[in-house]
Amino acid sequence: MALASAPVPTPGMWLAAIPDSIRLKMLAAIAQGDIAGAISMWQLATNRDTVPPALAALQSAFSLVNRMAGPCGRVARDIYQGFKSLGGNPQYLRLSSSSGRFLSWQNRTLMSDNNIHFVVEYEGRLYDAFTGPAGMSRAEYLKSLVLRGEPIFTQVTEEFLKP
Repeated sequence: MALASAPVPTPGMWLAAIPDSIRLKMLAAIAQGDIAGAISMWQLATNRDTVPPALAALQSAFSLVNRMAGPCGRVARDIYQGFKSLGGNPQYLRLSSSSGRFLSWQNRTLMSDNNIHFVVEYEGRLYDAFTGPAGMSRAEYLKSLVLRGEPIFTQVTEEFLKP
């Protein structure tokens, strides 16, 4: 006798399990950068103390420990997957400079020592560990960057950042 398999989760399936009014408040909290608030709303609505993987990924990605050179690929994957599971259409972007080797954030923190950094663009805003969960417009982001030469943004495919 074959066992029935569980349904394969689809993007946003965990989100569909809660009432529309709560879902809209959660999405508004996420849009304002309040990931912890969205998690609390989900936990109250579902009477669970767990965290949906998408929200856990977003919360982890924006952690202060990721504000350094090195983890940007993993952080971009986590942010991408989080927004994708919310039903969004995020895009990976590769950031580099037309010259020089280093990218710096507000001239205080080294972002890259190899002239490559990955960010996620979603609904007109850029997201990485440096922007925090509220993200930034491209203009705001560029004002925070310190680099030699001109910034170059290149869209990359999802397969490019697979671990």
